[in-house]
Amino acid sequence: MRTQRPSRLRQMSAVGVALGVTAGFAMSGMALAHDRHDVDPDALALEIVQSQGDGIETLPVAKGPFPDTENMRFLGQVAPEAMGALPIPGAFADTTAKGILNDIWGWTSPAGEEYALVGSTGGMAVVRVTDPGNPEFLGSLESQAPGNIGNLWGDVGVFENFAYYTSEIVGSEIDVVDLSVLDGLAPASSPDTVLPAPTFRFSTGGYLSAHNIQVNEDTGFAYVAGVRLEPGAANNACGLDVPPRFNTLIYDLNTDPTNPDVAACLPDIGEHDFYPVVYDGPDTRFQGREIVFVFDGRDRIPPVGERIGGFTEIWDATDKNNIEVLARFRVPELVFSHAGWTTEEQDFLFINDELDELVAAGWAFTEFFAQPVDDPTKKPSTGTYIVDIRELDNPVFVERFNHSTASLDHNFIVKDDKIYQANYTSGTRVLQIERDAAGTVSLSEFAHMDTEPRLPKNILNLNQEDKFGTAFLGQWGIFPLFDSGTIVASDRNNGLIVMRLSDAPCKGIRCSR
Repeated sequence: MRTQRPSRLRQMSAVGVALGVTAGFAMSGMALAHDRHDVDPDALALEIVQSQGDGIETLPVAKGPFPDTENMRFLGQVAPEAMGALPIPGAFADTTAKGILNDIWGWTSPAGEEYALVGSTGGMAVVRVTDPGNPEFLGSLESQAPGNIGNLWGDVGVFENFAYYTSEIVGSEIDVVDLSVLDGLAPASSPDTVLPAPTFRFSTGGYLSAHNIQVNEDTGFAYVAGVRLEPGAANNACGLDVPPRFNTLIYDLNTDPTNPDVAACLPDIGEHDFYPVVYDGPDTRFQGREIVFVFDGRDRIPPVGERIGGFTEIWDATDKNNIEVLARFRVPELVFSHAGWTTEEQDFLFINDELDELVAAGWAFTEFFAQPVDDPTKKPSTGTYIVDIRELDNPVFVERFNHSTASLDHNFIVKDDKIYQANYTSGTRVLQIERDAAGTVSLSEFAHMDTEPRLPKNILNLNQEDKFGTAFLGQWGIFPLFDSGTIVASDRNNGLIVMRLSDAPCKGIRCSR
């Protein structure tokens, strides 16, 4: 099946662009191609706090090595409160008492030093992980509004020697940190140490807050998702008096990385995340062009009030004034197109759905959240969706790979022939990418490390309305792209986790001995 004829994003002003997409097609008519670990010492405490109506976040940080591990080696850990994470007063006071983490990225200096850039409720922490068994906290970029609920969500992108940090704090700016000084810094003397590095801020284009940032490090363009814009046509790059809630700003970082120009403003784009690449895949028509995979967290097409989106788009964004939508599609059973990544060959796309497991467990969505219906008894499997993109304008759904776990899946990255996933309550999950004789991709489970072992295996089936958020504890983000093989992940409650794949097959704590 082929997608509709490509539509285009037409320029509205010097940098304002409007979406000219007709109703998208659904791929739902396609057929599907397709030892219990040691008991954690805090297990009893978990039962007690749950019976009292409280959650896992009230327990002390769980320290590695972790018993539910296979083919991975635990190397180091830094607790959230040890690297500047702060509590959020009010309704989230208990949940965030120790501070919690959000997303993570990595940077390698010209001298080969490796650093984890970790978002948290206190800002963005920097941790040197060159010696993975001895991670060194260097300091934090402070939150622009400590205690603000917007600190729960943060994202990090990198271009050359600059890190970019966004958050959902309304009225904030994009933080920029000059990373070139990091090699000369000594470990911080206390958790509240401010990172001694040059910092900058910008809000070009009417930026007020954002959900995610993805930087194409090869082209120098930053794609910022879920942007709130200043009202008033003269105050935002889209030129709108009353901008919608969800917008995209694309920044050109090449001329001035600390105060970039807006290359495009896309209003009412319901995107949640991007994956931009310089395309070198099998579709020769687009080789050398900037292709962006767009994961649409909020559909534009459904009636007002329906906020959950399952569409994925593929853009040719080479010309920022005339972005072409090559394909817009929805795979079967997908509820929320959250994020994605391609194979190294750029011929297959992996998509994760943060919410489909909740639906399978018997939860129903309200406008912005979810609520339990009846008594959820199903046992959903975590899923990863596979799409054949050998023709960029003709994506073909292959299958939903079902994991052996029941957790929600969150952010992930592909490196070589493996997918590294941060899957909330089941922690790090590594999938092996395999191919048949025709080159079609399939997946199998290769390794894992459950960094929050105190949660039940099937957390989604707990019929406890007040503890819905428990399903969103555990790992948020992961970064496996260091040349050394070091992997860093952000566990919301248990902190920065430093690990590697093991040299030989192993299970349990002995993997880390």
